[in-house]
Amino acid sequence: MNLRVGIDTGGTFTDVVVAEGNRVRAAAKSTTTHGELANGLLRALDKTTTEGQRIDEIVHGTTVALNAILTRRGADVGFVTTTGFRDLLDMARGWRPAESLIDARWRRPHELRPIVERARRRTVHERVTATGETLIELNEQDLLDQVRRLVADGCRSIAIGFLHSYKHPRHEQRAVELVRQHFPDVSVSSSAEIAPFPREYNRFSTCALNAYVQPEMAGYTTTVEESLRATGRDAPLTFMTNDGGLSSPAEVTTRPVTTLNSGPVGGLMGVQAYAQRLQMPHLVGFDMGGTSTDVGLVVDNRLSVNRELELEHDLIVSLPVLELHSIGAGGGSIATIDEAGGLSVGPHSAGSNPGPACYGRGGTQPTVTDAFLLLGMLDPTAAIGGEIEPDLAAAEGVFATLATAIDASPTELAGTVVDIAVHNMAEAVRRLTIYRGVDPREFGLLAYGAAGGLVATQVARTLEIPQVVIPALSGVFSAYGLLSAVAFEEDVTPIMSIVTEELARDIFARAKARAHRLSDQLRNRTNGEIHIECHVDATYLGQRWELAALVDPGHDDPMKHLADAFGAAHQRQYGYRLPAPIYVQTLRVRAIASDNRELLPPPLPSSNDGDSHIQHRDVTIAGKRHVDTPIYQADKLTPGQVLTGPGIIAAPTSTTTLVPGDVASVTEVGDIVIDTRGQA
Repeated sequence: MNLRVGIDTGGTFTDVVVAEGNRVRAAAKSTTTHGELANGLLRALDKTTTEGQRIDEIVHGTTVALNAILTRRGADVGFVTTTGFRDLLDMARGWRPAESLIDARWRRPHELRPIVERARRRTVHERVTATGETLIELNEQDLLDQVRRLVADGCRSIAIGFLHSYKHPRHEQRAVELVRQHFPDVSVSSSAEIAPFPREYNRFSTCALNAYVQPEMAGYTTTVEESLRATGRDAPLTFMTNDGGLSSPAEVTTRPVTTLNSGPVGGLMGVQAYAQRLQMPHLVGFDMGGTSTDVGLVVDNRLSVNRELELEHDLIVSLPVLELHSIGAGGGSIATIDEAGGLSVGPHSAGSNPGPACYGRGGTQPTVTDAFLLLGMLDPTAAIGGEIEPDLAAAEGVFATLATAIDASPTELAGTVVDIAVHNMAEAVRRLTIYRGVDPREFGLLAYGAAGGLVATQVARTLEIPQVVIPALSGVFSAYGLLSAVAFEEDVTPIMSIVTEELARDIFARAKARAHRLSDQLRNRTNGEIHIECHVDATYLGQRWELAALVDPGHDDPMKHLADAFGAAHQRQYGYRLPAPIYVQTLRVRAIASDNRELLPPPLPSSNDGDSHIQHRDVTIAGKRHVDTPIYQADKLTPGQVLTGPGIIAAPTSTTTLVPGDVASVTEVGDIVIDTRGQA
């Protein structure tokens, strides 16, 4: 049977999962090689011994585009827009965060580190109204003159965004055609192609960011494809997108902003798959990696979707994205003493190079990973990630230096650092649950990432979450989740009108026509069944933010059905509905392949004797030292085995901590389900 491969390149490690049929055959982890990401990818893949076997599919999750934006390593970009709108990227949405009211030095990130400098923003004479009337024809010579100046100034990528082009793109399409014809070596991004949605700033921001990372992504996709082919791995390569779909290298080169959350979204897809398989319809996904912790939510077996992704204040990608809340708290998060003498953990991270002090690569600042090692939660004799021999003395040294400043012992400080990190992570979960009126006690928590299991039950107890799930492949879970994604095709149609009986019928007729076309396109990519989902993005008249409502275009009373569907969505989100007109902004139709992508970890051998493989060491958990704490090897556990805290479960790519009072049950594939309701 042929193989499928999922590869997730993270900030610290690159993870690989190889599947054969519906079973995982191998998994591996290797340190990410910054500057030469393809090398780390190949090194991780080599650990899975796939040489000589046919690979049918390679799915890749990467944050190359995201990192280019956050570190401002993108291309020199020129932006061309309608006369009078040159400064829209500076004006943005016209609001400031609360901290700007008390900090006179506050500046917008785009002002301090602009994606497109003002000198490289040019305007051309053209104007189309919201109704499609052409007031000023596109001045083609003016356009070419402006682009020529931008290219002469060093711009390698051009973003084009005209007013109202989301619905009336004629001028923008012509502009793109001219630029590509006269400047074939320059990348071109069109706002109408990249983000065909209303709100000009959101659309222009998305287009500018796309142009900013397009050359970088083009180089990366080419390098990865060539590297895989050079090693005999010529299987079709696809990339995970922000909304959980799959795109070809050509598609992500054209629209790289669709991959900004590519890697983390793979983990969310895995959480959704587990929610269905374990019949736990409400799950919090909790991913603690080396640089950050990402939290997502599955409700009724479905992941929540946001209409936009805000990378920094007013730096917006206006495209559908699986909702993910990230904080700068990971294994590499640095502990510091602030000016007031308080202890802080994160958001700055040591990354993978030099990494935590215990990596032995020159790190000189104490991190959460160093704290785990000092507390005995990590084995001082086992290689971290299978590659890095921990340096306990280095960890002790950096903590001793910081501990002196606050008159504490290194171990006491390490315990406090972990406590702060735990409460920071619990706050991230609160933002998606309690702050929205959702009770986390009705959810389970699925923890993954190399470090997720180390603090999972402590976070769960803080929030009174009754169950924690540690997947058997938690250390490479995002790579596992990549293989559960299915192909789909989507079409977005601007509507921008108040719903009437006639318009409702027209919307449903358009939905049916687009469903047929998308199904035909998708049949070229799948042999399975195809199902259709139709959403309207709408508001009650006068509201600011749209809400997605799932509709059935085959309903015999379109007006009533649309009103009922939107009212129900509004009720779920805000707790009420209104007797008001409904304003539909966009119609979204998606054709989804119904391929069976269920993927199981390899079963535990029934001959395992869990008790015979226990070791012991002293471990400090939640501020209490436990002498001779049992250490279990995950691959030696027995299906049905029950473990009680305190304890440590060590796997090749992850470690799990059991707090006193925790009761853990082992499934037939090595997943660990922990009941946290016992007394600590």
